[in-house]
Amino acid sequence: MNVNVLETSESINPMKNIRIGKVCINIGLGKSGEIVEKAKAVLTQIAGQAVGESHAKKTLRDFGIRKGDPIGVVVTLRKKLAEEKLKFLFTAKDNRISKYSFDKNGGCSFGIKEHIELTGVKYDPDLGIFGMDVTTVLVRP
Repeated sequence: MNVNVLETSESINPMKNIRIGKVCINIGLGKSGEIVEKAKAVLTQIAGQAVGESHAKKTLRDFGIRKGDPIGVVVTLRKKLAEEKLKFLFTAKDNRISKYSFDKNGGCSFGIKEHIELTGVKYDPDLGIFGMDVTTVLVRP
């Protein structure tokens, strides 16, 4: 009888409810310039909120990158917007993700090769085509 009480008390424990903590969408470009602004426009269109830049940590002469140059764009989504956009991003993967995309804590990461694979996103020749990485972090209260 005590076993059943423990099972039911654990199953209704609100501290064990898992939820989406955040969804991060990243477009790594590897170079700076006008392409960063184009990637910002694409990511703003997809995410619907302000986009930040990621900067080079060191100078790479072979690639023409200097320390501090913006070489990527990233946006972090939280709460209800994160859930909505994650469902939207799953459509590019046909709602299927490989088991290797999950970490030991249940979070997952996957890539989208072309942003035009997303439902409702049209190709704009002025912007081009960008791939992106999507990372989901799961948390408990």
